[in-house]
Amino acid sequence: MNHNTYIDLLLESDSTEYDPPLKDIPMHLKKDAVHSWRADTGIELIHREPSKKELERIIKNWKLMPEKLKTISDKKSIELFGMDNMTHAKKLIPSYAEEEI
Repeated sequence: MNHNTYIDLLLESDSTEYDPPLKDIPMHLKKDAVHSWRADTGIELIHREPSKKELERIIKNWKLMPEKLKTISDKKSIELFGMDNMTHAKKLIPSYAEEEI
């Protein structure tokens, strides 16, 4: 499936708050498996971010996705990280320094 196919799934849902990841990403991120997959599909995927605040934004956005897309995202998360998105989020959050809270 490509980005437009997944966007069609979004249009079928009643989620109006979900903000798909950018399709056009900087060149240095195109080589990254997580960022290129997100850009290709328009599906959020929990992953390490530069700040806890950005991670929390992505978690919130992930939760707003339709269930069909969450299932696809979890499958990719298991492939890349060996765990589903919410398990990964719970492992990542404590790894950020307290001063970032």
